[in-house]
Amino acid sequence: MSQRNSVPPTELRTKLGPPSLDPLQRYSIPEANALLRQSNARTYQQIKAGELRTIRDGGRTYIPGSEIARRSMLPAESRADVSAA
Repeated sequence: MSQRNSVPPTELRTKLGPPSLDPLQRYSIPEANALLRQSNARTYQQIKAGELRTIRDGGRTYIPGSEIARRSMLPAESRADVSAA
């Protein structure tokens, strides 16, 4: 095997793992969807219901990283209660 094609396993896990989250950054709707592992429609439902805080910059809408971290840390029961409402 050539050295050019060999990649240490730790690098592979980093490249293939979930995207990293920085609470101090803002994320576009598609990026937030990927981080929250939910559909575009679900994200917009949460925004409309006031469950997901947004930042507007001109005509663009962003989700703060701190908000994504908050939503992803909710216990499973809370998420089920929120989605049932």
